[in-house]
Amino acid sequence: MNNFRINHIRNKGEIVSLYDLLLKFMARIYMSTNGKYPALEWLKPKEKPDPKKKNFLKDFKNKYGPFLRWRLTEELDEIYLAFDKDRLIGVIALNHKLEGKKIPWVPKEYMKRNDVGFIELFAVDPEYRGQGIGRLLFLKALKRLEELGKRPCVVTFTNLEAVAFYEKMGGKKEKEYGEYILYCF
Repeated sequence: MNNFRINHIRNKGEIVSLYDLLLKFMARIYMSTNGKYPALEWLKPKEKPDPKKKNFLKDFKNKYGPFLRWRLTEELDEIYLAFDKDRLIGVIALNHKLEGKKIPWVPKEYMKRNDVGFIELFAVDPEYRGQGIGRLLFLKALKRLEELGKRPCVVTFTNLEAVAFYEKMGGKKEKEYGEYILYCF
């Protein structure tokens, strides 16, 4: 964890401008998790981008790109980015202005509340895992939501390594539904 910095971005225009950087980063994450994250759950298994194919990046952009653009323009309110020099090595985002948003994976009863905020788009470059970067990003996200008077929550898939991380960080399982688990802190 030497020689890295964390940028906190709250301006919507700046968040939207991160599209290309985040698309490339999330493609690396997708490859490192063998397609588990981002899940691209709206696609059938045969439709998902195959990292072994020559056209992977184009296919990933076509299938994940519109969703990422929606997240940046409609869903996410703040983003923390971790860099090692100029290389993006980690990301975590916050969704805390819930009114009027439609986030399909968040239970409807939580979308109506103004006392919770959600941690989203959490990933660390595989070459930097195990160095405390994810923990640091996560603690910044928890602290920020608490500063805003929001109870931090996260929705994740039941099959991800993140489940153990959230439990280790003190998350309490509030709800399990379909392929999702809701943790709050």
